[in-house]
Amino acid sequence: MKLVKILCLFSLLIPTAGCWDQSFLKQQSLAFSIGYDAHGDKLKSLSTVRTLKPTGGGQTEPFNNSYEVTGVTPLDVRAALNEITPGTYSMGKLRVILIGEELAKKDIYPLFDLYFREARSNINTKVIITKGKSVDFLKNGYIQGNLITDAINELLLSGEKESLIPKPTVGNLLSTMFDPGQDITLPLLEQVQKGDLKLKGIALFNKRKFTGKSLIGEKASLLLLMKNKGGKTAQFSVVDKGAKNTLNKKITIITNKSKSKIRLKWDSGKPIYTIDLKLNVFISEYTKGILNKRDVDKLAAFLSKKMTNMAEEVTKTLNESNSDALGLGHIMQVQNPEKFKGYDWDKDFKDIKVVPKVKVHIISNGILY
Repeated sequence: MKLVKILCLFSLLIPTAGCWDQSFLKQQSLAFSIGYDAHGDKLKSLSTVRTLKPTGGGQTEPFNNSYEVTGVTPLDVRAALNEITPGTYSMGKLRVILIGEELAKKDIYPLFDLYFREARSNINTKVIITKGKSVDFLKNGYIQGNLITDAINELLLSGEKESLIPKPTVGNLLSTMFDPGQDITLPLLEQVQKGDLKLKGIALFNKRKFTGKSLIGEKASLLLLMKNKGGKTAQFSVVDKGAKNTLNKKITIITNKSKSKIRLKWDSGKPIYTIDLKLNVFISEYTKGILNKRDVDKLAAFLSKKMTNMAEEVTKTLNESNSDALGLGHIMQVQNPEKFKGYDWDKDFKDIKVVPKVKVHIISNGILY
C-alpha cells in the first residue's frame, strides 16, 4: 500500500517538473544594445538585435539587424520593437544602453524604471552617455567588421581597466540615483573619423541630470583614483616646462597602487574636505637619462606637486559643475546628519572647500636601472 502511495505521488510530480517560465532562444530577438534620444516630446530609439535565421536542414545561424522606433516611454519603445522584430523582443541579454547627451540633460531615471522593475533585465548592462545622438553610434551596425555592441563593450572593458571611465551598470546605478549624498558619473563616448569610437571621459551629473560638463583623459583617471574606484592601472604624463630639450619635457608614469582618504573637518561652522591620495608609480618614460636615489626623490616631489595641481583642477570642475562625484555629501551625512540636512546641497556645493594633496612614491624607474 505504501509503495502504491509513493508511485502515485511521483506520477503527480512529473507534470510539474522543469521550469514553468521557459523562453526559447529561437523564438526571441535578442537585443544586444539600445540607444535613446530626445525626439520632440517622445523618445527615438535604435536597437541592435540578433535573431536566429533558418539555413535549411533544421539548422540556424545568428543574424544581426538594427531597428529604429519612437515611443513616449521605454516601455512604448519596447512594445514598438516587439511589433517589428521576428519573435519576441527580449532585453535579457542587453549589454549596453546608450543615452544621447541632450536627453541625458533631463532626468534619466524614467529611462531605467523599466529595467529596474523587469525581472529578466540584465543587471550587468553597461550605461553610456554619447556625444551627440546615440542612434548615430548604432545605425551602422558594425565597426571594422565587428558588431557595434562588441566593439563598444570591448572599448568599455579596456577603459575600465586603465582607469579612464567608471563602471556603471543597471544593477549599481539605482542606489547612486537615490543617494542624496553623491551624484552619478557615466562614461562619455564620442565618434571620431571614419565612424571609429573614442572614450571622451566622464560625464558629470547633478542628481539625475547631465550637467553638460565632463572630465577628460587624465583628469577623469585622477577623479576615479580620488574615489578609490580606479582600474588596474592609470597613466599620467607630466610636462616639465623647465626642460631645455623638447624631447625631455614629458614624463610619463603608470600607477601600480593607489589609496585615497577623504576627511571632513569644520572651520567656523563651514565644512572643509581634505583628500589625501597616495600613488605608487612606475616611470614609463623619462628621457633625461638614468636616475640615482637623489634624482628619484627630487622627481617624486616634482610629480607630487604636478599631480596635486591636477587634482585641484578636478575639484574646481566638480564645484563649477555642481556635481558631487566624490560623494562629499555622503561623508557629511554619515558624520553629521543634522548639518547635512541643513545644507541646500544644490545651492551650497559650489562653495564647498576641497583641498586635495597627492603624494607620489616611485617604486621603479625601469627594469634596467
